[in-house]
Amino acid sequence: MNEQPLNIRNLPGAEVLDNINCAYIARQFFSRTRSWFTQRLNNNAVNGKPVGFSAEELSTLRLALTSLAVELSTFSNNLTPTAMPIQVYVITDPEAIDYLIADDLEGFRQHFAEQEYPDVPTPETFATVQQAQAFCAGLSYGHSDLIPTSFPLRSYETSDKPYITFLNNY
Repeated sequence: MNEQPLNIRNLPGAEVLDNINCAYIARQFFSRTRSWFTQRLNNNAVNGKPVGFSAEELSTLRLALTSLAVELSTFSNNLTPTAMPIQVYVITDPEAIDYLIADDLEGFRQHFAEQEYPDVPTPETFATVQQAQAFCAGLSYGHSDLIPTSFPLRSYETSDKPYITFLNNY
């Protein structure tokens, strides 16, 4: 049986592998050397045969990459400038929520413009993203996911910024 090892570099998105610290992953997750790891990563020949990761090693690699992704995501959430407090606007108007769910900024603007006394919420402010996330997680507690009764707009979310800019300037 002359089975070729899986070449993970041929998988979609494999270019991300060029940006990882092979020595760290080899040491931290495999208790091996960088050269051992890169030989398998690149399907190099060892003793005349190409080598790759075993099924168990692929599971470990998946765990390693997922762990790094979580760590990077957590860290990137902390990169919000500390000079600017994090704002969360809680929208409770059902029609405005419909525009937010549909990602319809123009409809959202028109909805507020058509009201004689629009309910523009006062933002809650937080020092960290984690505090804001905890607050937002509590908004849906005890409510059905089918019909949202509140919708948070968070200043640390790029997709929410146009809506927050509108509310700040209203």
